[in-house]
Parts: sequence; structure tokens; C-alpha cells
Amino acid sequence: MGTKGEATKDKLIKTARYLFKHKGYRNTTIDDICTASDIRRGNLYFYFKSKEDLAYAVIDRAIEKEFPFLSRLMEGRSDPLMKIEAMLDGMARYITDRNCEGG
Repeated sequence: MGTKGEATKDKLIKTARYLFKHKGYRNTTIDDICTASDIRRGNLYFYFKSKEDLAYAVIDRAIEKEFPFLSRLMEGRSDPLMKIEAMLDGMARYITDRNCEGG
């Protein structure tokens, strides 16, 4: 994907994140995202199959930026439930290790 394509995808993810936060996932429509991002519906569907697919991209981006160690734990897993399991296992190990060290 070229630089313009990456910029478009990034804009969609940022717009969706903002709308999901302020309106809620359920109350945000594809049309809302397209209008707010000034990107046509067809272009959105070029990058994401559905609103759910876009929501997963929003979550993945948030994890990458805000919790990089969780991103590494979930690497290579495509199933959302497997990602959650890896994340919870990693968090449990982190907490256990800190408690064992007296931290």
C-alpha cells in the first residue's frame, strides 16, 4: 500500500476511534465515519470489509500505541479470542512477576 493509501487508512482509523469514543460503537454508522473523514463509502470498503473490521483496526492501533508489550504478546494471532487470551495471560504474568519481586 502506498503512502496515500496508508494516509487514507490512518484517517479512517482515527476518525472511527473518535466517533466510537464520543458516540459509541453502536451509534456510529459507516456514513458517519465517511462524512467525518471526507472519504467515500467505496474507499472505506477498500480498506475494511465492515464496521466490525474497522473497529478491530481501531483496537489494534490503540494497543500498539498505548500498550506495546500487549501488541507483542498478541503477535501472530488473528482470532480475537486468542488475542484476548494472550493479553490476559501476559498481564497475569506481569502482575505475578511484580508481586514476586516485591514491587
